Amino acid sequence: MNKMERFHAAVKGEAVDRVPMTFWLHFVTDALDGAESARLHARLIREYDLDLAKVISDYRPKLAEGLETLETKEDMLKIKVKDLSEREYQEQFRLLRVMRADFGDDVPVIDTSFDPIQQVLRLAGGEKRNIIFDNPKEAHLMLENVTETLCRYMRHIKSIGVDGVLYSTHAAITEASPAGVSDDIVKEFYHPYEKAVMDAMEGMVRIVHPCLTHLDMDRILGYDFEVLSWWDRGTECPSLAEMRAKTDRCLMGGFDHAGVINRPLPKLQDEIFDALDQVDGRGIILSPGCTIYSQVPSRTLRTVRDAVDQWSAANISGLRLAAQ
Repeated sequence: MNKMERFHAAVKGEAVDRVPMTFWLHFVTDALDGAESARLHARLIREYDLDLAKVISDYRPKLAEGLETLETKEDMLKIKVKDLSEREYQEQFRLLRVMRADFGDDVPVIDTSFDPIQQVLRLAGGEKRNIIFDNPKEAHLMLENVTETLCRYMRHIKSIGVDGVLYSTHAAITEASPAGVSDDIVKEFYHPYEKAVMDAMEGMVRIVHPCLTHLDMDRILGYDFEVLSWWDRGTECPSLAEMRAKTDRCLMGGFDHAGVINRPLPKLQDEIFDALDQVDGRGIILSPGCTIYSQVPSRTLRTVRDAVDQWSAANISGLRLAAQ
């Protein structure tokens, strides 16, 4: 199999010749143009023979001209639908085009994006979220505009030839976490807009990534998507085995991105073996729970690659027989 074939087989839960794997980190891309960012991404992907060319999204467009944060409910009305002409959009598009041309049709190129509320709070600051939730009239007008911009973005990257999107959402975080929200807030401020984004992403592989910890996956399992990615090693997060019992969708996870930098290599190897054993290596993309630190040693990253290959070599014949 080439990497594209391996990726789509895993997404469909079909037999693979080895378990596909990936990881990703930041390259300070906001200070670089898209072509230079693509070069750094490609070097990482080739160095560790990653199966997915998963692209970071570090270019953050402005909220609106002259608007740096949200101070009042009226500020939300200043956020309009965008035409994607801003530098930050254009550099991300350039990054994706260069990656697509560089890797051809044999490697899946995966973009990264964020739910409509994160699109705002990543710029305005997370502490401003109550301005959104406490002022629903203005918030819904803003979220309609942000969602339309995001849908336009999805349609554009689809035309570039992007194969999938890792879509980060905070909708699954319960109130047990300081970053969490209630069921009612999810139903009002997340579900309608996220479902519209899922529709715009149709035709690409939709990798839904419930972010952080204390997750209630039932909040997002009703969305239309193909792959579920989360911090399966995080606090109050379901394991791979628990989610396999709840869904037959492809799962994405396996090792702890936060602790990997200091983990003894034998323990890291055991963690990866355990992850693949939990789901018998079927319908899984081995990955970190989120972005790994940029200073993780190369020997650690090599251990991840080698552990996946070792497990695949020892178990892959069984996967093929089970498929026959």
